[in-house]
Formats: sequence, structure tokens, C-alpha cells
Amino acid sequence: MFTLPLLLLLAQLDLYEQGTAYLRAGRLPEAEAALRRHLEAHPGHWEALANLGAVLSRREDYAGAIVQYRKALALAANLAPLRLNLGLAYFKQREWGKALPEFDLFLAAQPGHRQALQLRALTLLELERYPEAAEAFSALRPADATVDIGLATAYLRLGRPAAAQSILAPLLERGDSPEVLLTVGQALMAEDRLEEALEAFGKARRLSPALPTLRLHMGAIHWRNKRVAEAIAEWRGELAQHPESAEAKFTLGSALAQSGGDRMEAERLLRASLKQKPRHAKANYQLGKLLWQAKRNGEAVSCLEAAVNADPEYREAHFLLGSVYRALGRNPLAEREFAAVKRISAKQLSAQQDLFSEPQ
Repeated sequence: MFTLPLLLLLAQLDLYEQGTAYLRAGRLPEAEAALRRHLEAHPGHWEALANLGAVLSRREDYAGAIVQYRKALALAANLAPLRLNLGLAYFKQREWGKALPEFDLFLAAQPGHRQALQLRALTLLELERYPEAAEAFSALRPADATVDIGLATAYLRLGRPAAAQSILAPLLERGDSPEVLLTVGQALMAEDRLEEALEAFGKARRLSPALPTLRLHMGAIHWRNKRVAEAIAEWRGELAQHPESAEAKFTLGSALAQSGGDRMEAERLLRASLKQKPRHAKANYQLGKLLWQAKRNGEAVSCLEAAVNADPEYREAHFLLGSVYRALGRNPLAEREFAAVKRISAKQLSAQQDLFSEPQ
């Protein structure tokens, strides 16, 4: 609560100063109200716009914060801190592609800023630009455990589980970090040491029951071991804990579709996932397959076309799309897709032969 002298002082300030004082004191609703009233009379005051963006960001209204930051930048384009704030708001919104250029613009002005460098590395990881993410995390070492976890995760996604484990081993000895245990479990999964991975995940859950993606990975082990009911239970738990997770919606929807579960629920979950990530190749494929099985070929086509556009090497999607085209009498398009299947199959066979051939 404010003391009486402070309340009297605030009453003497103009609306902008009141809003700024409320922001500093953590009185966010009052700060927002004062700044909005000030901006009604002074819509070109970029400092007020920036402060309103900060208020909205702290209230977790990131979409609203983005609007205010962009207005402020239109008036003060060279103010680097606004780029960092805008990038962070996009990051919180999971709009990775929009966050990255803002971090780059900020770092062009302040190249040694560690928070921005780490946010940029995390953004590259989310964008699946794993070589760049690994390079960015490596440049931040030595640092705290979050940097090592980020680097180990990048190595895992690059198919380098041994490199990931060498980074995590010193952290694992402490055994007090659920994030480290989660990453170690992923490394063990990559090496097919499933029960050891499940043990690591179990330790992580005891430390942090609602750790994001933890139950996704536990469910994946159950699924690979054909324990379907246990897998679905874990994925339902993940979605209950993290209802905004597009990956949880996709995973549970796909599992229900493949295991003979509730098809209406499966379709709803897959569509919800695609609303968040419309270019998710596997989600488009699974929804297209579900629609094809329900003889809704016209709807299936658009999903399968989206799958192959997102991943041109997705052999199964090309094959199913060709089959649906053929069922619709669109034979030239069907032949094009079957030709793609042959091309991809030949490429994969060649890669296998190269892998197992004797060195010259």
C-alpha cells in the first residue's frame, strides 16, 4: 500500500509522471490507466508509449505491448532498448520469427549484451536453426546452467547425443536441476536407453511436476514401448498443465487418431495445434490422414498439400496426397506425387548405402 505522503505526491504529478511512478511501484492497473489518459491528449509521446508497453508486458498482455512498442519505435526508431523489449514480447508470444530480427537490431547497437545474446540463442533453437543455436550458446560459455542446457539441446537436435552428455555430465552430478534431468533424459532417448531416460524424467518430475514438455517425453517412451494407455495419460497430463502447448495438442491428437481413440477429439486437437503452427508438417499430415480415413477427401487435400509444402521430403505425405488425388480423379497430380515418392525413396536408399559402404 502507498503511504499518505506518496499518494499526495502522486496527485500533484501530471498523468505521465503518475503512470511512470505507478509502474515503478508495481501498481500496474493504475499505471496503465494514467498512461492511457495521458496518451489521449499526447498520442505522439513515445516515452509514454514505451512505458505503456512495459506495463502491458508485465501484465502479460504481450500482444498489446507489441502494439505500443511499435508505435513508440515509429517515433524513435533508433532507440535500441525498445528493440529488446519488442523482441522479448514477441518471444513471450512464441512468435520466434519476429523476435529474432528485433534482437539482432538491438545487438547491432549493444553487441555484448548477454541477456539479448541468450534470448537470441534460445530463439534460434525454437526456430530449429540448430547449427546457429549451438554456435550462439557456445559463444556464451562459460555461464550458468541454462546456457549449457541450451547448447546440449542444440546438440541433441543435431543428432549429437554424446556431445550433449559430455556437457551435461558435470551438472548431472549435482542432480538438483529438473531442466538438466530433462535434457539428459532426451540424450538417453536418442541412444535408445529408454528405461534410463524414463528414470531421469521421473527424477525431474519429482523436482518440478509441471516442467514443460516433461510428460511429452515420458509419453513418447511409453508409446515406443507400446504402452498406449500410459502414453495417452501422460500426454493428457501435459495438455492439462500446459493448455497453450501446440505440441501437446498435436501429440495427443495424433495418438488418438492412430490408436482408434475419439476421432472427433483427435480432429479438434489437431486443428487447434495447426491454428498455432499452421506449417507443422506432421500435424497437417495426421489431420489429412484422419480426414482421408473419414472419406473427406476434399478437406484432406489441403492438409496434405500443406504438409508437403512445409516438408518437401515427407515421403508418407506425398504418397497419401497422391492417393487422395487419384481418388478425386486428379491423375496428373497423383502421378506427380508418386514420382516424388520414388525420388525420395531412392535418395534415402542411396544415403543408407553410403552409410554402410566400405571406405575407399
